[in-house]
Amino acid sequence: MALYFPEDNAPFYRATIFSNYSPYNQPQADVKLPTLSLGNGSKPSSAEAKEGPYWSIMLEVSQSSMKPVDEANLLKDCIQGLVNTELIKPEDEIVSTYHRKFDHGYPTPTLEREGVLTKLLPKLQDLGIYSRGRFGSWRYEVGNQDHSFMLGVEAADHIVNGAVELTLNYPDFVNSRKNTERRLDQGPVAAKAYGSIASHPKK
Repeated sequence: MALYFPEDNAPFYRATIFSNYSPYNQPQADVKLPTLSLGNGSKPSSAEAKEGPYWSIMLEVSQSSMKPVDEANLLKDCIQGLVNTELIKPEDEIVSTYHRKFDHGYPTPTLEREGVLTKLLPKLQDLGIYSRGRFGSWRYEVGNQDHSFMLGVEAADHIVNGAVELTLNYPDFVNSRKNTERRLDQGPVAAKAYGSIASHPKK
């Protein structure tokens, strides 16, 4: 589950509750971990490791020259943002944090993009290079994990069977259709038809 935050009381724009996707995205309940801090930033009253239950959350923060971020205090500011948005309570116990910065996380669309891609991708393909994926095909609108996976599947389909690469060439179409399974033997038919923060609650 992903939640979006346009408000200015938190530095993150998106929060994803990873533990909702799988119990393996968090420590098991019987694992004993010490509390690092409370949601309000204060130190815990005890350094004793104790069992869960636990849950985990990923926060995403964007930055640019037009949107600077206080990197030295980013983790602290994010935890305060969790309290401000009521995702955690001030007394919730934080047992683990992890921070990672990606200098480039999005293929930024420009007005010239399509003109460049319509020339560049075929030239690369003529050299036997199928440049696909979030950055490989530079199409943000089909750059999610599911899209990137299908870009690879459809590239292989195209190489082996001559199938149309729907995700690459028709992003508006694939984003508007229902998630129905396309069989390998339907490729040519389709062408004709369509032309971290983990914590445990206070006990």
